[in-house]
Amino acid sequence: MAKPHQIRRYALYGEGNHAIAPEFLHIETISARSSQHEWTISPHAHPGIFQLLLLDGGHGDLVDDTGVTRLDPVSLVVVPSGCVHAFRFATDAQGWVLSLADALLHDRRLAGLLGDGGLAGHGARHRPLPPGPAARLGWLLADLAAGAAQGAGMLPTSLVAQLALVLALAVEGLSAAPNLPRSGHDALIARFKALVEAHYTEGWSVQDYAAHLATTAPTLTRACRAVLDQAPAEVVQQRLLLEAMRLLTYTASSIGQIATTLGFADPAYFARFFKSRTGRTASDFRESRAWVSA
Repeated sequence: MAKPHQIRRYALYGEGNHAIAPEFLHIETISARSSQHEWTISPHAHPGIFQLLLLDGGHGDLVDDTGVTRLDPVSLVVVPSGCVHAFRFATDAQGWVLSLADALLHDRRLAGLLGDGGLAGHGARHRPLPPGPAARLGWLLADLAAGAAQGAGMLPTSLVAQLALVLALAVEGLSAAPNLPRSGHDALIARFKALVEAHYTEGWSVQDYAAHLATTAPTLTRACRAVLDQAPAEVVQQRLLLEAMRLLTYTASSIGQIATTLGFADPAYFARFFKSRTGRTASDFRESRAWVSA
């Protein structure tokens, strides 16, 4: 299959990219959708949707910005909103895929229990689970699926409580130290990262970001260095570089088209930007990553 000229974005895979209700929640078995696509879920992203996958039978491969990772049972995978990813499953793969609106992930009813929890972010995360937590998470997902199938509209409190348990187990499964101390700058950085995600191709200055966050450039810089160990401008540049790598890997867009998409007026400037940050040309990088999306 030929590569598209842009990364495909869906609400649920194969179903278009429509608006997401703030209490959107969907759960299905791995086989329900992947079996309809020859067990291969091509590279795509879900704007506004967080996903959790539990593989408890068979095996598969996760493809993301870092390459290909083998998934054996029992594996937990979380995919934040907007993260480009793909899966290849064996025909005997079993497990669950939970999808929910980003707004629901950050709902105050859950945030009070989870905090940030490390679930939000730009990259997919995965980890094998020991038998006890794996069995418990599998049971909770099955029960959540049964409860979700019975209702529509606003989520009842009982279902929100079940969802909180699922996400809490995911946090524990992904982190060996889930109770890390939080910084007083965390809220500002979370808002900054969300703003970067929305405007990183528009050439905003640090002062522009600070103004939209109702703070000052020095305050934003101190917060970024304290939490991320980076200056704000570096955060934006890294996000540009990540998207450049995604477009080179997953699409057939020319380097000139990618430069325009990312807000570079001059393809030659984009070429210099890319080489200065990776040590290789965009063409060399694309050739080296061809196997990822093959």
